[in-house]
Amino acid sequence: MTLRLLAVTIGLCLALAGCAAGSDDTEEPGASPSSVGASPVGPDTGTEGGPDGSTVPRPEGAPVDPDVYTDRIAGHAFATPTGNIVCFIDAEAATWGCLIAQHTYAEPTGAESCPAAFGNGFSSVQGGTPEPLCRGDVLAAAEDGSGAILPYDQTLTVGSVTCQSARTGVTCVDQRSGHGLFLSKARYAVT
Repeated sequence: MTLRLLAVTIGLCLALAGCAAGSDDTEEPGASPSSVGASPVGPDTGTEGGPDGSTVPRPEGAPVDPDVYTDRIAGHAFATPTGNIVCFIDAEAATWGCLIAQHTYAEPTGAESCPAAFGNGFSSVQGGTPEPLCRGDVLAAAEDGSGAILPYDQTLTVGSVTCQSARTGVTCVDQRSGHGLFLSKARYAVT
């Protein structure tokens, strides 16, 4: 009887912990507003190998047809269901990144040397680590709100880059280079 009661108690505790683990794109009390160099990149990553055989963690989710996300400027782009984040993948130019309309994280360093908009986006060029953008130009046609929406828990893969839209934010990983980006209203992380 005691073992049975113990098993029921443990099961109940595990069930309650699982329910409390759910999250959304809101700041947690005491959470850091930004982070750099965190690993893994985002909350929902797997270890399936990339096209080049790498085992870099990659976002998990139901894959979508890349043709639906064709962008006349960037190659491929999508917006999150809230429209706050727009990401682009230009396999031909070997660039990818994400832009955010509203954020609460602290500005990344480097804003003082940027004469245009800074800190509202990150991009990776030629397989490098994603860096904050200093930009005054449009990077994707989808920025005007006309882009296709990538529903939560779905992934877009173009070339070696996979991005996942989630309630917690967007995670993108370049399987070839191993670099990645997590971006949400409250924080960002690059690897």
